[in-house]
Amino acid sequence: MRLRTQAVGLAAASVAMIATLAACGTSSAADTPGSSSQKGTFAADSGTIVVGNLPDETSGESGYQPVADYLAKQTGLKVKFFPTTSYPSLIAAAVAGKVDVFTAGALEYETVKNKGGKFTPVSLQMSPGATQPGYYSEAWVPKNSPITSVSQFKGKKVCFVDPTSTSGFLFGLNMLNEAGISVKQDGQDASGNPKFDDFTAVFAGSHPKSAQAVAAGQCDVGFADDIDTKDYVSGLKSIKKEFVPGVPWEVSDTLPAGVKAKVTKALQTANPDTMKAAGVTITKAYSASNAGVVPFKPSYYTTIDNLCKNIPAANCAPS
Repeated sequence: MRLRTQAVGLAAASVAMIATLAACGTSSAADTPGSSSQKGTFAADSGTIVVGNLPDETSGESGYQPVADYLAKQTGLKVKFFPTTSYPSLIAAAVAGKVDVFTAGALEYETVKNKGGKFTPVSLQMSPGATQPGYYSEAWVPKNSPITSVSQFKGKKVCFVDPTSTSGFLFGLNMLNEAGISVKQDGQDASGNPKFDDFTAVFAGSHPKSAQAVAAGQCDVGFADDIDTKDYVSGLKSIKKEFVPGVPWEVSDTLPAGVKAKVTKALQTANPDTMKAAGVTITKAYSASNAGVVPFKPSYYTTIDNLCKNIPAANCAPS
């Protein structure tokens, strides 16, 4: 399940949340009878695995429920959600150690790591029909537009998803940069969103809305992922696309070694057939955007590493 951004301009809120969450503390496995042989800390308590997630725009937590149920069966522990409303708040929760497991976008993998979060990515989520874990960020224009290349986006009104979206903003900037268009920021607009010299950025708020705005002529061109766009919008044509690495599941390094091993194994085997065999109900919300997982490979994220180096707006650096 690819995660979607739902709010903009939340950097300050993210910092505040980190401070608040850090003050709450964690529970040690050694504090619980019978667990002293495995030292480590849990986000809540030694009987619970806390999963951090950004609720899907339409289905809330339900899309993640089968994986949570499978995790509970495989570990023998209670599993509960720590739902958040934005990428910054999810990153804040992970960095503050308030979740034992979390799933987020490709960029959040880099950001949590660079901000000192103690997590190990263990698997990548697969989309239905995909042959590799990931999806595409695409450059869209109206079907009858004379624009045929991203280099023609200079001076245009460009729709993006939101400043924290990997496929709906940062990969768009990367395509613009590769086409020779400056992506250097020129301050902020009245809403606190970044401004640019070579084009006018419009933040639509979601992938479908970005595509719809292009189709309606509210933007000359725009960026959005391939799946959400084809599901909701007609009247567009794609003129370029770049592959975005899949969404990782990450496990806290502070968990007791034995617990971490069980959680890791569960998240590396959380495929529909395996989950069904364990007695887990596969929901429609899960099946709609998830076909299971494959083991994580660091080399798979080379494109994200390059994005962090070449696109300042990615803001992957430690803060």
